[in-house]
Order: sequence, then C-alpha cells, then structure tokens
Amino acid sequence: MRNTPWTIEWSDELSMHNQEIDAEHKHFIQMVNEFNHEVTSKQHDKNEIVRIMGFILEDAAVHFANEELLFVENDFPLAMEHAEIHEQLLNKLECVLKELKASNYSQEWVDLGGEIKNALIDHILNHDTQYIDYLRTE
Repeated sequence: MRNTPWTIEWSDELSMHNQEIDAEHKHFIQMVNEFNHEVTSKQHDKNEIVRIMGFILEDAAVHFANEELLFVENDFPLAMEHAEIHEQLLNKLECVLKELKASNYSQEWVDLGGEIKNALIDHILNHDTQYIDYLRTE
C-alpha cells in the first residue's frame, strides 16, 4: 500500500513483541487503512465506509477486551487507567460511526479517518508500550 497521510505502515516501532497483540494491531491497522482508502477514493461508497467503520469498532472492542484480560492475568498496576482510555477510544469510534450513518460524504469524513489513524498510533506508541514494558519485567 502506498504511504499517504491517511495510511499506517507497520514497522518495528509499532511492535509490542507479543505475537497475538501484534497480529491484532496489524489487523486493526489494515482496517483503518481500508477505511481511509475508501473515504479518500472517488467512489465514496457510504455503505462500504459505514461497514468498514462498524468492523473497526467491533475489532477495537475485542482487542481492548483481550488487552484488559492480559492486565488482569498479570496484575498490571495501570489496568484501570488503560481501560478508561479504551473506553474513551470506543466512545470516539461509536461517535464517528453515528456521524457517518447520519450524514452524507464530506471532507469531514476524510478528517475523521485521519483522527482515527492518529488516535491508533498514539495509543500503541504511548499507552500500549507501558503494559508491554511491564509484562517484560514480570
């Protein structure tokens, strides 16, 4: 996939060095890239955009639940704070999905795609690394 301001390319910097978590992150990145490809394409297929956004929301909920299970299993001290961040992200994704369903295509959809991409990268680099570092020291 060609690198654009709306795409995420997998790199070692994003790796959590946990095969299951990395696989989930890669899948999530693939869906965010698909979403952003669709909103920046000339077709602007609303049904496809809404469908992909629904999958992103579902995938995020499953992924966050898996992470939170790791927190419990390993007594991660920042589990509650991290779970709150997950809830905020899920709420944001739900709002995006509602907005997409309620509106017609606009430049705002492209902007939302960029926000989703940036939120994902921020979460992986600034929050997920905390629990992975903790798991490595345990």
